[in-house]
Amino acid sequence: MAAHRVQGLGRVSWRLLGQMRAGAGVLGGGGGVRSFSRVSYPVSHMKGGNAALAAEQSWVCCQYGSWRGYRAGWRGQEAGTGGRNTWGLLFALGGAFGVMQTLKYSLEEERAEEEEKVSGGLQLTLYQYKTCPFCSKVRAFLDYHQLPYQVVEVNPVLRKEIKFSSYRKVPILIANSASTMQLNDSSVIISAVKTFLVSGKSLEEIVSYYPGIKATNESGKEVTEYQNRYWLMLSEQETQRLYGSKEAQKEEMKWRKWADDWLVHLISPNVYRTPGEALASFDYIVREGNFGSVEGIFAKYFGAAAMFFIGKRLKSRHNLQDDVRQDLYRAANTWVAAVGKQRHFLGGSQPNLADLAVYGVLRVMEGLQSFDDMMANTKIKPWYQRMTRAVQQTPASP
Repeated sequence: MAAHRVQGLGRVSWRLLGQMRAGAGVLGGGGGVRSFSRVSYPVSHMKGGNAALAAEQSWVCCQYGSWRGYRAGWRGQEAGTGGRNTWGLLFALGGAFGVMQTLKYSLEEERAEEEEKVSGGLQLTLYQYKTCPFCSKVRAFLDYHQLPYQVVEVNPVLRKEIKFSSYRKVPILIANSASTMQLNDSSVIISAVKTFLVSGKSLEEIVSYYPGIKATNESGKEVTEYQNRYWLMLSEQETQRLYGSKEAQKEEMKWRKWADDWLVHLISPNVYRTPGEALASFDYIVREGNFGSVEGIFAKYFGAAAMFFIGKRLKSRHNLQDDVRQDLYRAANTWVAAVGKQRHFLGGSQPNLADLAVYGVLRVMEGLQSFDDMMANTKIKPWYQRMTRAVQQTPASP
């Protein structure tokens, strides 16, 4: 509908330009004073089809003004050229402004209609730390699927932005559809929203398929485990249409789990590998995060020192080599081998959820020494560049 309005506006624009061309004679002394007997209401106050009405009124004003100007032309000549020049210029600028505003309104309305169609009516708010790899995974997914969303950067010290939630980790996604839903855990968020985009199910029904179960981890800490986090809740026909084969579905699930269970644990030991790298990492974290001025100074220096030693403990916990770069390089090349030489992405010609998960995890290292070393010493760069283009530029189907 908006496209038809834009086409109509094109015709109006040409008519208006014709009037402006006639008005140009006024600037040279060959026409008369332009006067307006109708008011063209600002398009910003119009709704829906009223935008077209505003354009029509603008054109009518121009037509009538031209006729009145012709009749008053001799009086204008007697009054001198100054008044004629002023009125002609005002006429030209006013007409052009009216068309521009009307066209802008129609294009904005068309964009809103497209966003509504793509998102299925979801209004999304993401609570995150920008430098968190799990949050980066969710953003990569939402960006690739061109889902509009608002971001709330959480203060990592006070976390007052998520005081409404008993779940105290990020990412948290608030989705307003038929009702307001809170989705926790990055992989659950991705699986649930992808299921919503592909299937005809309500988000409320979909979320019920991912129950959270309280459990105690190896350290004796209570954690919440989510069942089915890597599954999309689709019918056989929907699964076949999306994946083409069960093997492709299993492959995607396998590498999504690999990104969570292994790849993400290589980030901290690598970005905090040396005191210098730890300081550079925290400088980046403070710059991109939601810190107060005092908190930022404390986090940058004391946090960097603490994470340098914590990185050593993580290296031991996850059985990493003394040179943790080697584990990062091996993981990057393992991923490239899984994609293979015959495919642009693990998903084939387009990224799948595993591509987006791996890309989201690795992306948080951009700008740091560990990222540059990985690009220079592994085969992952071509795939990573393709992913960047896909996430930032390519429209994606559900």
